[in-house]
Amino acid sequence: MSSIAWTDDRETVGIDLYRTDDYVLQGRVDLFPLLRSVFGEALGRPLDDALFALSFHQVADLRESSGDPVMVNLRPSHSYLTIRILVGDRLIYRHPHSVREVFARPLQRLLGTAFPDDKHWGYAPAGPGLEKISLERPAPRMEGTIDVRLRRGRTSRLNLEEVAEPEPPPARLADLGVPEPGENGLRAEDDVAVVFGPEAGKALRHELPLSEEIEEGGFLVGNVHRDADHPERYLVEVVHALPAERTGASMLQFTFTGESFLRANDAVHRLGGDLQLVGWYHTHLFPATERLGLSSSDVELHSRTFRRRWQIAGLLNLDGGERVLRAYGWDGRKMRRLPQWVVDG
Repeated sequence: MSSIAWTDDRETVGIDLYRTDDYVLQGRVDLFPLLRSVFGEALGRPLDDALFALSFHQVADLRESSGDPVMVNLRPSHSYLTIRILVGDRLIYRHPHSVREVFARPLQRLLGTAFPDDKHWGYAPAGPGLEKISLERPAPRMEGTIDVRLRRGRTSRLNLEEVAEPEPPPARLADLGVPEPGENGLRAEDDVAVVFGPEAGKALRHELPLSEEIEEGGFLVGNVHRDADHPERYLVEVVHALPAERTGASMLQFTFTGESFLRANDAVHRLGGDLQLVGWYHTHLFPATERLGLSSSDVELHSRTFRRRWQIAGLLNLDGGERVLRAYGWDGRKMRRLPQWVVDG
């Protein structure tokens, strides 16, 4: 076993490899050269003419492979499989194995040689039919953090006070590129309305690369205004959509880490001007309906993390090549669908 057999054919059954604990897709390894090498050595015979049949079992195993580099199974719900090897009509081998044993350990040796500086990899069996097994991306572990615990009854010398923010400047929808509200016209009770600018709208609805297997997400950056005609209403102008870094994800859930926010703040600072974090967005991997909006975990994340009245949650439903964008806001008791417009370039 001296090299990694990469393949560009996405229909090939293989192992998708993801570099670092940000799990950036590196490529797909052709599975059968790997199996022929592993089991040819174990059985003491060449397996060039062998047929491999794999049956994955829904048994979870969340352990990391020991050794260097770290190997993390990104389809952890199916961590065991039975392997059958046939030569012609003769079954020469049948036995259950862990995915760690069959895939992770040989890849660990190869990756340690080919990429000695990379100490963390994710791997996922991939190919036709395997997409039915949920892909999960663990949230990265933050380094350099400590817990500070005060003794009971001891007074803290650290006091935090909220600093009053300046009042948002006034604007009208026409100033933000919406000359006529149209069918999304505002009602008296709408105290937040959203305008997606040309760059953000194009990115969210067309250009951002988004997975069809796990939820993706990021941050919405822009400006906040008071409606010049109705000062009790906020007009949120979304200028940029920034994919989040250092996140966790699965088919059903998306998770930010503290480092996600630190990197987002750095990105906002680099963009310059008076831009600020106006909310977040994430995807759902099914068609949009009126009854299916944000999940309970989405609502919990928003209500605990995005506390300002004008901060919004953008939801992108993915259905094949179609994307449906909707905006929601927290009114102090529940999430409500917000009136929105997408401004063309």
